[in-house]
Amino acid sequence: MSTEYKQFQNEGEDDHAASYPLSQPQPAQGYAPPPPQYPNYPPGGTMMQTVVPQPQTIISTSHVCQPNDYFGLALFVTICCCLPLGIVGLIKANDVRNRFQVGDVAGAEQASKEAKMYSFWGLGIGIGILVAAIIVTIVLLVVVFNSV
Repeated sequence: MSTEYKQFQNEGEDDHAASYPLSQPQPAQGYAPPPPQYPNYPPGGTMMQTVVPQPQTIISTSHVCQPNDYFGLALFVTICCCLPLGIVGLIKANDVRNRFQVGDVAGAEQASKEAKMYSFWGLGIGIGILVAAIIVTIVLLVVVFNSV
């Protein structure tokens, strides 16, 4: 094993600037600069500072509620009263939800009015048919029992 020591090229130089590439900053030597001096306070120990108010921006978002879709009424009318008008009421009730979801509040309110109209018309027609059926049944029963 060889114990020979080979000296590197820059080992004996005292100049550290030569060991750093030109693009890198050289390390600071010596002491850091003194901290900044704070302003002198008046003899009373308090200092007045003026504060200028800044303009404020207020963002107001109004929360709009979804219009009533009358889905339950339309479903009741479809099952119990008048199938065609109940189906139209269900379609309009679904339209209320879809339009409100995409942000068309005016369209959702219009569809809500239409769903209500078709549902109440179907309810009225269904009740009217039911009342007419009861009256016809009573009249027929009276006629049948009077003729016997």
